[in-house]
Amino acid sequence: MTANRIHRAVVYAALTVLSLLFSLPFLFMIGTSFKSYDDIVASPLNPIPLRPTLSNFTLLFEKIPFWTQFFNGVFIAVSVSILAMVCNALVAYGFSRYEFKGKQALFTVVIATILIPSQMTLVPSFIMFKQWGWLDTFMPLILPGAVSAMNIFLCRQVMTAIPKELYESARVDGSSEWGTFLRIAVPLSMSGIGIVGLLNFMNAWNDYLSPLIFLVSEHKMTLSVGISTMNNPYKEDYATPITGAFLMAVPVLVLLSVVGRKYFISGVAAGAVKG
Repeated sequence: MTANRIHRAVVYAALTVLSLLFSLPFLFMIGTSFKSYDDIVASPLNPIPLRPTLSNFTLLFEKIPFWTQFFNGVFIAVSVSILAMVCNALVAYGFSRYEFKGKQALFTVVIATILIPSQMTLVPSFIMFKQWGWLDTFMPLILPGAVSAMNIFLCRQVMTAIPKELYESARVDGSSEWGTFLRIAVPLSMSGIGIVGLLNFMNAWNDYLSPLIFLVSEHKMTLSVGISTMNNPYKEDYATPITGAFLMAVPVLVLLSVVGRKYFISGVAAGAVKG
């Protein structure tokens, strides 16, 4: 018993040290957000602001249309998250529920698309969206995230673990296929569907390349691009971009704290279920 306690104490101590090490950059970012330029230059490695100030936040709001870009990012991330949960769950339900000719071959082709880097489709996507008149709109940022092979795989793995007897019981009770999907498949697969929503929200929220390429107007830009525009080659400014990065990290931290604990661990573990 004593040996077990010592082992657990060592493990917890090691995890605590690792957690602190991974938290240092974030703590440094928070502290720098409340530092003046002189304090940053004088003690750049000190994460504690000796003379806290809110001037960085004021300057940030003056340099870029912060709240417009913030809510643009929220709208895009939420839209991508909802669309991804709905579309991927429907596709995964078809692969887990039905048996049809060529099912395994089709699923293999879907999974094989994971090997294609997104950069390879960037130029064709730009040409296609330009012909459709979608440039400088949110459509190129939302619709491509509707379906992805990894999200389909994760949802399918969870739905495959649902006993087929539950589906059969629902059909015997007179439930339609849509009713079976909504009342059986979705509630019992929320661990996988929830993690798909979380991951897609974070990917869309942190995306820099797509808004930079497909958006032109400043009032349509997302915060990830807006923060990068504050870099001035003729004047050093460390505090304002770091302050913007700190504010940009807040929604993700809130989301993970509120709903992430419910879905994140169980959703990631669901991917290990044998299909």
